[in-house]
Amino acid sequence: MAFDLKRFQKELAQQKVYDTWQYVNSLREMLTYMNMSCELLDKVYIQRGNKLEEKEQEILRKAVETGKASVCESDLHCTDLDIAGLTIDDGLFLQKTTMEFFHYARMCSDILFQIINAALLGDSSFAIDDRGMIGKVNTAIENNSNFATLKSLLDSNKNDDTFKYIQAFDNYIKHIKTVLVTVKSSFMLGNNNEFIIQEFINSGITYPAQDAITIVKKANKYINDTVEAILTEVQNQLPNCVDNSQRIHNISFKFVAKQLEKGIQGDYMSFFIDVENDISELPTEIKVLPLIIKPNDDIYSFDFRFKKIFIRKKGTDEDGIIGCAEIKNGFDTNEFYRIFTVRSCDITEYYSYISKFAREYSNITVNFAAMEGSTIIYQD
Repeated sequence: MAFDLKRFQKELAQQKVYDTWQYVNSLREMLTYMNMSCELLDKVYIQRGNKLEEKEQEILRKAVETGKASVCESDLHCTDLDIAGLTIDDGLFLQKTTMEFFHYARMCSDILFQIINAALLGDSSFAIDDRGMIGKVNTAIENNSNFATLKSLLDSNKNDDTFKYIQAFDNYIKHIKTVLVTVKSSFMLGNNNEFIIQEFINSGITYPAQDAITIVKKANKYINDTVEAILTEVQNQLPNCVDNSQRIHNISFKFVAKQLEKGIQGDYMSFFIDVENDISELPTEIKVLPLIIKPNDDIYSFDFRFKKIFIRKKGTDEDGIIGCAEIKNGFDTNEFYRIFTVRSCDITEYYSYISKFAREYSNITVNFAAMEGSTIIYQD
């Protein structure tokens, strides 16, 4: 795929929709599985034909040399696969891998909607576990004129015969669980070699029998081309994200520790969001993910698992604290951007926070590369 994933990752970060990246990684993984399955099917089926032909020639040579020849049961297993010392019937392998291929292909299409949902709808996105998510995303895209080209691509995909076949095959296998794939090869007599996906009916539509390798290669190319086209348009539309106004990447820190004979002992770590004048510059709820894009385009972030962030006037230190943001839903959620509630407070609350920090956070995990800040190490 020619699509520049590194550039896409950077732009997702710049547009504050970096939660999309997890779905891009899932898509990349599914594409790898799909492409690998396609290649395995092609190579194993070619090897099957070659092995059978080699065995036939071996038996014929023996017949010429000795005047007689016989076919043993072991000869019929000449196409078996040896995978990590496990002998596997190649026919079963081809059946299994065909079913896996179409499932991976279908998953690639579904994940595209997760990407669109997160990247273009932002804070207006639908819950990922919403069973109606794909339909709702389609409607949201249709109702936004900025996304007209993307909607056209999605409609074209939905109406494409190859996609319909992928979808129907996966649904049929998933719900009816009938093995549709037939693998047959002539041996010594005849020339009847088949690797066929049989005719099936799904939702009242008949899908005729297909040569397995032909339809798999066609579907594989189709999914790769479609993914690239849709990702390219999503990237083009990132500046038109419906809503990312609650999201904050710029978190500062202050880490204070005591120098010991061996190493250091942390006293406290505090976190800050800077505003120009007052907390009214922030929404009442904010979504936080500490993230920095380095000059070499490397991206650093981490799951922020601290209950409080202090809000201060830009250019000040603790003396400029005018508010705080407190975790809203705890940490036992799937939130990528942690939700915090913003309110006023003064430095007294800050002093209370740092005095209790060591007791409340006996073990902390941070990525210092994802934030700017200061570290103070003192000696008694």
